[in-house]
Amino acid sequence: MADGGIGSDECINFKCCLCEKKHIVKEADTYCVECQDYFCSPCTDLHKMFPSAMGVHQFIDKSSFNTVSLQKSLPSFPVERCEVHKTKLLDMYCADHDDIACATCIAVKHRTCQHIHSVPDEVDDLCKEIVADETNIELIRIKTKLEGAKRAKKLLVKELDAQKDKAVESIRQVRKEMEGILDTLEKATLKTLEEKYKNAKEKLENEIKNLHRHIDELKLSSQKLTKSVGNKAQEFVTVKTSQKQIKEANEAETESVTNSSDVKVEFIADSTIKDALKDFETFGLILVSNTVKIRDKMNVVKSKKHVNISHVNDKVTCYVNGSCFTDDGLLFIADLNNNTLKLIDLSTKSIKDRLDLDAPPLSICQINKNNFAVNLNNNTIQFVSMGDKLITTKQLKLGHYCYGLAYKDNKLFISDQNAALYIHDMNGTLLQTITTNKQGDAIFSSNRHISVSSNGKMIYVADLWKGLIVLDHEGNYKTTITDPDLVSLQGVCTDKHGNIFVCGSGQSKIVQINENSGGKMGVLGDVGNSRSASFNLQHNRLVVTIDNSDTIEVFDLL
Repeated sequence: MADGGIGSDECINFKCCLCEKKHIVKEADTYCVECQDYFCSPCTDLHKMFPSAMGVHQFIDKSSFNTVSLQKSLPSFPVERCEVHKTKLLDMYCADHDDIACATCIAVKHRTCQHIHSVPDEVDDLCKEIVADETNIELIRIKTKLEGAKRAKKLLVKELDAQKDKAVESIRQVRKEMEGILDTLEKATLKTLEEKYKNAKEKLENEIKNLHRHIDELKLSSQKLTKSVGNKAQEFVTVKTSQKQIKEANEAETESVTNSSDVKVEFIADSTIKDALKDFETFGLILVSNTVKIRDKMNVVKSKKHVNISHVNDKVTCYVNGSCFTDDGLLFIADLNNNTLKLIDLSTKSIKDRLDLDAPPLSICQINKNNFAVNLNNNTIQFVSMGDKLITTKQLKLGHYCYGLAYKDNKLFISDQNAALYIHDMNGTLLQTITTNKQGDAIFSSNRHISVSSNGKMIYVADLWKGLIVLDHEGNYKTTITDPDLVSLQGVCTDKHGNIFVCGSGQSKIVQINENSGGKMGVLGDVGNSRSASFNLQHNRLVVTIDNSDTIEVFDLL
């Protein structure tokens, strides 16, 4: 065994723990029972100067380090202290809770427990059930698994960094493309300006030339008239021609005065361009997520409650035809009977805000975090902004009825409560009208509400008579999901985890459908005369609205 001082690890069996922290390899001379560690002589002396609050620590000489009797000679009491009560040893055991604690914790948290043991006094009996070796193996196994998980997460961080850099480049590319579009618009605008300026200037210059010609003719006639004095025949001719020129000059002057309004050339910006940009908070969506984890099990209703949604200013019973959740878990409801949009806090069962509308609202969907679109029954889409107060912004007047509404990739999908689905851009321009499939057969019979699939690739349309109709995001017909329980469909929504929830009018059911298979997974419950369904992922909560009712039904799911 090596002497003290700096030496080789191979020559020292027991190293001083304090010296080792200073990167000094020094042989230990004593073992501290309480600290369960080794110390050289100088560090032992130093350690003895700072006894713990529980008393002086006990040391064992190095001559006993390798003896079989070492473990037997060690005092059998815990040395670990309570994390809450720092000066207390963990010397008590509650068998009722399988919990190691200090005496204070026992008195505070386990006063009603029946099986409390003193570890030092009953250690032999307690240790009969302890499997230290197996526990250590399990500790090492779990530690290895966690290290593997840690390495995997670090790789994900690196991948995330790379994806972030790629996204930054994509954002900058979008900016460049927009700048290119703006450059083109600028050139076209400047060209139009130049053409209109040139035409206006040419017109003014022609008018100036015409006036100048009349001035020259009048001047010349005046000279001729002066010369013709004494020659009555010539004087007569000159007077007559002069009178004709005077008439023409008067007409020219009158025309010039009539058209003498100031000629201006100015630029008036198209406000729809700026307004359209104001509707967007970013260039696009920023998604930080893994692949959607599919829930392939039927949801279980943990609780069901009725929430009152009437307001003191309501004139009649509510009729909530549409609904949707905000990012913060608040609920928008479209009250058709009272021409209002209401923002509901389901946690407090209170109305946070209420907005009167120009016409009865039929449905609502989210555009971005603070902006929403509402279908009104006067062929209008009303945009609403959510801040300190709800306010209306722009409107789109369309040429067809607007019932169901969904938003995807700057497109509005609108059903007409009949046999057509319309796709508009955010300025209201009609992009596509969908009525038939590729074979020419009618797709819809009486369409209602619309929802976007969990992966964003499909559009679901509830049809009163046909079932749940599936289109891709380009509007191409894919299939119709039918089942005996899918009758009189009105509402449809998804949980963003691969499941669809539908409900309908009459004595219908709330049905859960698997998005991948299109098959019915089960029935969550019965609900009468439902009009819409919306799902909140944050609380795993489904809301169903009812016609002619001052309450909505809220299902908390497992």
